Amino acid sequence: MPFKCTIIENVLTLSQSLNLLYLMNAKFYISLWMFIAFVTTSTAQLKITEISYNPPESGNDTLEYIEIYNAGNSILNLKDYKFTKGVEHTFEELLLHPDTYLVIAVNADAFERNYKVPAIQWNSGALNNNGEVIAIANADGVEVISVDLKDVAPWPGFADGTDGNGRSIEICDPNSDPNDGKNWKVSENDLGFQINNKQIYGTPGNSNSITCTVEADYLIEVTSNGFTPTDITIEVGETVRWTNIDGNNNINGEKSIFQDNPVSFGNGDPSTDLWSYDFTFDVPGYYAFQSDPTGITGSVTVLDKPVVDPYPFRTIAEVKGVNNDGVADSLGIKCTLEGIVHSINFRPNGLQFAILDADNKGFSVFSNANNFGYTVTPGDRVRLKGKIGQFRGLSQLELDSLSVISTDNVLLDPILVNEFTEELESSYVTLLYVSFIDKEQWNNSGSGFNVIMTDDVNEFTVRIVNTSDAYTNSVPSAYKFNVTGILTQFAQSNPPFSDGYQLQPSYFTDFHPILATDDLAAINVLVSPNPVSHQITIISEQMPEKIDVLDVQGRIVKSVTNSNMVDFSALNPSTYLLKININNKQVIKRIIKF
Repeated sequence: MPFKCTIIENVLTLSQSLNLLYLMNAKFYISLWMFIAFVTTSTAQLKITEISYNPPESGNDTLEYIEIYNAGNSILNLKDYKFTKGVEHTFEELLLHPDTYLVIAVNADAFERNYKVPAIQWNSGALNNNGEVIAIANADGVEVISVDLKDVAPWPGFADGTDGNGRSIEICDPNSDPNDGKNWKVSENDLGFQINNKQIYGTPGNSNSITCTVEADYLIEVTSNGFTPTDITIEVGETVRWTNIDGNNNINGEKSIFQDNPVSFGNGDPSTDLWSYDFTFDVPGYYAFQSDPTGITGSVTVLDKPVVDPYPFRTIAEVKGVNNDGVADSLGIKCTLEGIVHSINFRPNGLQFAILDADNKGFSVFSNANNFGYTVTPGDRVRLKGKIGQFRGLSQLELDSLSVISTDNVLLDPILVNEFTEELESSYVTLLYVSFIDKEQWNNSGSGFNVIMTDDVNEFTVRIVNTSDAYTNSVPSAYKFNVTGILTQFAQSNPPFSDGYQLQPSYFTDFHPILATDDLAAINVLVSPNPVSHQITIISEQMPEKIDVLDVQGRIVKSVTNSNMVDFSALNPSTYLLKININNKQVIKRIIKF
């Protein structure tokens, strides 16, 4: 018996063990399910809620930003989360609390200086003005949010006030589909400052200013005495809302009553309720309607929307921007540009020339084979329609149409430079006081040839194309020259486009020989010290009438008159040019400021 009892005890123990094991497994799976649910909830709570992809800046965009939002109920640690598309950034340890916004900007210092809102700076890259996918993955590499941003309807665009016109775009509800352009609208929050004369709107770091509610474009009050207003004129696609505020009324625009109505509309039987009725008019024409109980009528005249030019006007300054890799940030957009021609046609077939605005900001114009019946003439003001493209770093408008607005306009004075920079691309410049390194490079061959010139410190590439009269001439006979032309670029095939700048003269006379008397003046004028930290002294037989200090962009940053001393203390460390006027002659000296 004892033996049998023992066996029964052991059997009961085994049964209990199995039950225990079952319960343990159940708890494990429950815990696993809860963990998965927690992870799913955590990753789903991250949202992209606001984007500013083309601020109205000149040159490099420094104010692009993306706003993210924690829409969940728990703290989200963003450590090792990263952007996988759009821009490049991996987050460090950062706790994003529920109902909290975070701004990530291309340049945090510039953003905070203008918007007065804290931001972190993404690692590299820039937003594409022509649309792209922006995506973020969690620490395990799982994509948790993706927005397929576009700049065409139904997404808001240039005509709505974004894409270079000053407004960010905001999602109407963080939980709505971020890939449906109808859920994004331009910001309505005026931030109280302007950039390039464009008012800036946005809500970075704060709740969005727009909602998903469809607002009527026109309101009509309905009473027993009639409609206020009685007759309205709208455009195709706009919505009218009738609101009953007094009496027993309805809206009846049925074709059975008003046969000439393009389509029927109405809200059914009359009612004394304080009702509202919306109707969107998608067909142009004249619409009559009435309230049946009173018989009082009103009308809606629906006009076709004005034709939107697929080539919106942009300034040259607006399309010159590039990202950190030198890639045009307006790449692919269609636009209209205007400017004055400042070069010959650099292309034997088709077109390649430069236009400038009043600030000497230039842009290249290109057509592979079609010359549009136009003979390129410096001084012409032209209106151009096309798409922004780029070839080996040179941003250019790929032409679709061309018209001449006026002729014989005065050309700008070239910018005096001693350095080639992206900001000067396609501008009209003069390279100062340079000589040929090897005159044998002037070989009158091929579609064009390059010569290397130097100011005894740096080397510069000068490109002579076969459409210039310089191509058939012999090498200019002097020792030193000032060379005028359009600054172009011919970099490597793929980004980054950080070099390859070339000066492209139009004419042989763009090589300005520095005369022997100027050489003598240059020899007899000394500057000391150079490099300089504070004050520099000009040593010459006569007192300079005027001294201009020019930066690398050719801008005058300081001037003194009737003095042989210039104080550099307030100037930033850089390379400068001194333009010294003595006895009706100009002497150019290069100065390095520590």
